Amino acid sequence: MARLKINNKKYCLLFGRNAISNKIKQIASKIKNDYEGKDTPIVILVLTGGLYFGIDLSKELGEIGFNHHLDTVGLKRYSADEKGGAVEILSKPHSKISRRNLIIVEDIIDNGETMNFLNDYLKNSDHPPRSISYCSLLVRKKHGPLKFKINYLGFEIESGWVVGYGMDSGQLYRWLKDIYIEY
Repeated sequence: MARLKINNKKYCLLFGRNAISNKIKQIASKIKNDYEGKDTPIVILVLTGGLYFGIDLSKELGEIGFNHHLDTVGLKRYSADEKGGAVEILSKPHSKISRRNLIIVEDIIDNGETMNFLNDYLKNSDHPPRSISYCSLLVRKKHGPLKFKINYLGFEIESGWVVGYGMDSGQLYRWLKDIYIEY
């Protein structure tokens, strides 16, 4: 089993690139089936972690012939530790979202606060979208209460800090092709 040592913490392989790639193909197929015959949706990647998963998902959607628009939203939880804090929007989507179908793509739903904030922001905007679907590569089994349904789920995981494939430790290690978990 692959292992890493990062900042004096030990990590082991959780999901390899092949498992991630296969999951992306499954999710893309489900999205295509769910949106067949509907208006072209906007796939909105949550920066920064959701960028890696979102780009690969967008490529797979394109390869299977599913047209979609691509956009981003920048969110940040301010805190002095890894537990998080208040959520702030750093950058809004550039697309006009009014009466559009949105698919929000996130790397991990940890406790749900960030996505709850985004859900409230989008639904309560002056020009709300027609629909919002949520897609996350990872979801903690023991997350907090969610104000939305996770429509497209990659993997459920237990507790433990994860790095790789968009997820970081001190803004480092996002570039790893696999996902590792602290043990």
